[in-house]
Amino acid sequence: MSDDLLSPRVNAARIKNYIDAKHPVRLPGKVLNFSDDDTHLVMEAADGGKVTIKLPPPPQMHNVTATYVEVVAEVVDAATLKFMACINLGPTLDLAIVNQAIELTFDPKFAGRLF
Repeated sequence: MSDDLLSPRVNAARIKNYIDAKHPVRLPGKVLNFSDDDTHLVMEAADGGKVTIKLPPPPQMHNVTATYVEVVAEVVDAATLKFMACINLGPTLDLAIVNQAIELTFDPKFAGRLF
């Protein structure tokens, strides 16, 4: 698979590994709040870390409508992502299980073999 098509699923602790990556990441988590001017939102990542998502300026719109979402985004820095797309996951999600799945994808026993 081409690296251009990769968008690894990450938690807050793993974002720093993709600062200079040429591809986006996927961050599943809980939407905590939007800024008053709707320029960014804050999410709780699967590992409990807080991540700021920079939203596109008007007239572009984001489609963040659920409590739990997966954001596809470019990495700005270790705690900030730039929004590209969103998958709404609904009103409930077990973030502990999501975090375990994320960590398994980076486990040397599985990385490159299954994921």
